[in-house]
Amino acid sequence: MKKTERLVYYYDLSIHAESRTFKAPKPIYVKKAFQLMELVPMEKRLKEASKGREQFYISDWKWEGDIISILVNKSDKGISDPVFTIPQKKQRRTAEKQEEEGQDFSVHIVVQLPQDDQQAALVLIENCVGLGVYAVQRLLNQILHDAKQLKPLDYEQFHPDGAVDDKGKSKKYNVDFKCEFEGHISDDLKYDLDNGKIQSIELITEKEKYTNIDEDGYIQEKCKTLVLTLKDEGVKGKFNKIKNVFIKKKDDYSRARIKFKTPTGVDRTVVMDTNDVSAQGYVKKEKLDDFEFDLKSSYDKFCDALLERMKDLLRSRE
Repeated sequence: MKKTERLVYYYDLSIHAESRTFKAPKPIYVKKAFQLMELVPMEKRLKEASKGREQFYISDWKWEGDIISILVNKSDKGISDPVFTIPQKKQRRTAEKQEEEGQDFSVHIVVQLPQDDQQAALVLIENCVGLGVYAVQRLLNQILHDAKQLKPLDYEQFHPDGAVDDKGKSKKYNVDFKCEFEGHISDDLKYDLDNGKIQSIELITEKEKYTNIDEDGYIQEKCKTLVLTLKDEGVKGKFNKIKNVFIKKKDDYSRARIKFKTPTGVDRTVVMDTNDVSAQGYVKKEKLDDFEFDLKSSYDKFCDALLERMKDLLRSRE
């Protein structure tokens, strides 16, 4: 991307509830989730990764009406020092990091809360390599988890069977809440799958704990793959058929890999999340360009011009 351009991706945000006690706890509204996140002090809205080499954190946050603006940063100690050159003059300069410093990147996020609290929120996320939607999701989930320590009663629900304790009080069980982003599927993916030739579909499940295959535990099972076959004859609405299969299998298989040939003959492979049936390369996006100044790779406060352009995209949908 040019220094005066940015890509913005479209997502829906909903809140998922889970519990070790009960299989189907009641989720909370998106608005309530952000109210809980705001309980966590700004300086503590962060998440470490890669054994501390990476830190994801919130550097700016503003809630106005039904719009929540968030600036998410990533500080990465593992990236090599950048080198700048002028080949014609044979000049070379390395910008060396100090021991505790990490190279910083940031993305602007705009959340539009729904008029109906039960619906998903519309979210626009600025594109940045290494700071994508799943990194943002993990950070927000960490903040939502930390809020549990500050307001634990909001993370308790009455048991659905109406059970009571020895004192006759209704039993409660602990619940955790997590953000789930679902990409807006672009028309390109639907068109390519409906009109192209699908070569293979694989459903993949990855385990949190590896299973030993040999006696010494040297060889371990990391994931299982279910390979699907398709009929040779043409079928209408292939995309919707595939989507329905993913939805049915999402509890058993977290990812899917599709290999296909586009209508123009280009071989493609996409890895999709079965939970939201999206592939990053096919998520709806919008290019913002013609900024009158160079955009930075990292901000510690909102870039007002960029933020307003993103809000304009929301207004154009009203």
